[in-house]
Amino acid sequence: MRKALGIALQLLAMVVWVLFIATQLYDPQLEGAGLVIWRVLDPIMVLGVLVAVFVAFDRKRRHDSSAATGLTRDYFEANVILYGGIALLHALLWNWIGFQFSDPATTPLWLWAIIAISLPLLLGPTGRRLIVGSSPA
Repeated sequence: MRKALGIALQLLAMVVWVLFIATQLYDPQLEGAGLVIWRVLDPIMVLGVLVAVFVAFDRKRRHDSSAATGLTRDYFEANVILYGGIALLHALLWNWIGFQFSDPATTPLWLWAIIAISLPLLLGPTGRRLIVGSSPA
C-alpha cells in the first residue's frame, strides 16, 4: 500500500510540474482547458498534500521518540517536510476555496505559481521515501 501511495504521489508531482509549464504554452490566461484541468486537479492536490503531511508527521513522531538528540539530518528533514507541508496545505486550501467561491479573477496568480512550484518539491521526495521505505531490504 505504501509503495502504491508513493508512486501516486510521485505521479501527481510530475503531473503538476508538467501542467504548470505546459499551461503557459497552451492557455496562459487560464480561460479554457487549462482552467478546467486545474479545477479537476485541485482536490487531488489537496489529498496529496494531506498524505505528505501525515507521512511527515509520522516520521517526526518516530524521530522525536527515538534516542537521537541534536540537529541531525533526519530531524531537519522531518521538520522541514512537516512544517513546509502544513504551510503549503494552508496556502492551497485558502487559494482553492477562495477560487471556488469567489471571482477567479481576484485570486492571486503568484500564490498559485508558488503552490505549483512547491507541490512537486514536497510530493516527489515524500513519494520516494514511501517507495524506498516499503521495499524489502
